[in-house]
Amino acid sequence: MKKILIALASALLLTGSLAFAESVHNPQAVEHTKQAIIHGEAGHAALLVEHAKAALTHAQASQLAEPSVHTEEAISHLNAAIAAGEKGHTDTGTTHAKEALKHLEMAGKPPSHVAQAEEHTKAAIAQGEAGNASGLLEHAQVALTHAQAAETESPSVHVQEALNHLNAAIESGKNNNAKDGTIHAKKALEHLEMTAKSKQ
Repeated sequence: MKKILIALASALLLTGSLAFAESVHNPQAVEHTKQAIIHGEAGHAALLVEHAKAALTHAQASQLAEPSVHTEEAISHLNAAIAAGEKGHTDTGTTHAKEALKHLEMAGKPPSHVAQAEEHTKAAIAQGEAGNASGLLEHAQVALTHAQAAETESPSVHVQEALNHLNAAIESGKNNNAKDGTIHAKKALEHLEMTAKSKQ
């Protein structure tokens, strides 16, 4: 029993420390990338390389802690910035550092309300397909909250349609009708995905 408790405590500690590593390293990667850009624009190749290498170290640590497509792209651009800077090409190095910065900033942002609504709608669908109307109801309600916040931030026809279908899914869940709730949740998901695509 003690071994299980120790293993669980270790896993929780590791998970917490990885999340902490991501939260610490991403801002440091952003800061060093900004410094690389400043020095690159000033024509200081050696300092561009120095800061890009520091940014790369932090970006890699962040990627290990919490993998992200954006951090992966940033790492690629930081490597290119370093390679260009080492050849004395500060203009190309600066361009890559700017691209890296865009991706690092996107990686550091919390998920949007639309993205969170999508995740909970997918969970509602999974619960509905399993015949669990109460699970569908719970996730549809959380999805609805995020969709309402998304609609407040940036009104959209697709978010409005998603809201309509989420409300219908919630009513179905309250009536213990997982089948109809799943149909409405799937329609809501289609509209949320269209919203996400239109914002890219």
